[in-house]
Amino acid sequence: MVRPAMEDVLTTVRREADEMASSFRDAAQSMRHTLGRGGYKTLPHRLNKPSGVDPLKFKKLLLTVIKLLIVGELVSALAEGFGTDNWSRFGTDLVLAGIVYTLWDRIRTLILQKKDEYRRRMENASDETKLTDALLFSLLWSDEIYTDIPQDMRRCVVIAYTLIAMSIGAIFVGIGQGLVGLILCSSLLLAAVNLLAWVVSRERGEKDTLKTELKLAHEVQLSLMPKEHPNVEGLDVAGFSVPAREVGGDHFEYVFMNGDPSKLGICVFDVSGKGMQAAMSAVFISGAFASETRQSSSPAEILTRLNRLVCSHARRGHFVAFLLVVVDRSAHTVSFANAGQMKPLLISGGLLQWLDPIGVHFPLGMKESTVYAERTLPLSSGDVLVLLTDGITEAMNNEREQFGQERLEHLFRSMDHRALSSQRILDLVSEELQRHTGEATQHDDMTMVVVRTV
Repeated sequence: MVRPAMEDVLTTVRREADEMASSFRDAAQSMRHTLGRGGYKTLPHRLNKPSGVDPLKFKKLLLTVIKLLIVGELVSALAEGFGTDNWSRFGTDLVLAGIVYTLWDRIRTLILQKKDEYRRRMENASDETKLTDALLFSLLWSDEIYTDIPQDMRRCVVIAYTLIAMSIGAIFVGIGQGLVGLILCSSLLLAAVNLLAWVVSRERGEKDTLKTELKLAHEVQLSLMPKEHPNVEGLDVAGFSVPAREVGGDHFEYVFMNGDPSKLGICVFDVSGKGMQAAMSAVFISGAFASETRQSSSPAEILTRLNRLVCSHARRGHFVAFLLVVVDRSAHTVSFANAGQMKPLLISGGLLQWLDPIGVHFPLGMKESTVYAERTLPLSSGDVLVLLTDGITEAMNNEREQFGQERLEHLFRSMDHRALSSQRILDLVSEELQRHTGEATQHDDMTMVVVRTV
């Protein structure tokens, strides 16, 4: 029983010794680099104005200093025992150090099981934050906290670490004894720095600005969506779009082509990018699309013109995946042109088929000389046409498993399309998506339009 325990202690001590040696090698290399670049006289300047500082290395160095101070305390107690023959201080320190080194990994494992819980408490506590929650959060999430620190704030963190290391050294030299006091003081100081760094990184003005921008983008995006489903004789049409938390550029729209009430145009497009930039691009594309539909009812011709506009007005590398479908009630046909959007799904007579486009189908904005082609198919009573973005099929649960096309096809095959309205079909898809994703965060917009001939 004793031997395995001693082996665990020795293993832990060896690991800690290796980590301390590694930390000092890194520190020595950084010091040589600093002296080599500017000489001895520039060292204070380098300290106050470091370049490319990594707070994680400073954390590791600080912890190494703390460990060395603990070792120094043990050596001092040992020397006192030899000098005065009073071994009480050394015995107490040795027992405490053995307990800490032996139980550290096990205690850490137990606490880490509640790591996410402490983060949730901190994010939701607001004015009711508890001291214990703040202390444990700041220690458990220290690496993630340092990663979130903005680059221009890391210098302050380094200076804070330097001052804390100096204060710990001063306390140690001044007091000179008491391992418990040293550990407690060091832990509280480290926790305080971690917590302050987290508050600074989370509460900066950029965060409030980003929230405001995302809120405005969300409102702009929703304002472009149809407020109600079109009331068209012979057609049952319904659609929805669920924006993600980070607003993207999904959009769908209904319009009568060239003012002809017998030709209903439905577009579904996805603008690259996020936030206000994507929302403003959606506004531009929506306005340009409305203008083009007043001049033509050909999906291919409209996409060709829109492509030239996107190429000439959008910044380089900015693309728009665009699908335009025109349902001609008098001719009982559907025509479509696809510029990089997901294929539409046609359900006819119990047969499901993803409709391939003809010709090139680059996203808008990729190549200015692109000329799009359109494909026309007949429509029968009871047929269902589904337009969607990849946010539907790529919706993931907490295990990062995608919803996928196969699951969507299985869902549609299990429906009685002739007995269900377009809105009911959408509701069933939404319910199945919710069952699949559960409480997972939505990472992309989800848009779907269902057209049913009656």
